[in-house]
Amino acid sequence: MYKIFSVKLLFEHISLSKTVSNKIYEETINIIRAAKIEDVDPLVKAHYKDITYKNIFGEETTIKLVMILDVFELVDNIEETLEFVEVYSQHIIVDEEVAVE
Repeated sequence: MYKIFSVKLLFEHISLSKTVSNKIYEETINIIRAAKIEDVDPLVKAHYKDITYKNIFGEETTIKLVMILDVFELVDNIEETLEFVEVYSQHIIVDEEVAVE
């Protein structure tokens, strides 16, 4: 039986032009099915290989997976409905009191 995980990933887009080299980072949240949480890492790394292509300016652009930022097990039954289903949650722990306005 599979569990469903929401996986937060960080990708790096690197474009090499004749004049300037630039990097863009992309954060995505993907849904992955795996038997257990320990299976997520190798599944993600096997699926997301580096991709190189020419962008609209004719520059070589490479997209590469930088890291898995977080993994969150989905506990809602997403087959029932997709409305208001939580796909990601992160707790932020602070050492001092913060006011939200």
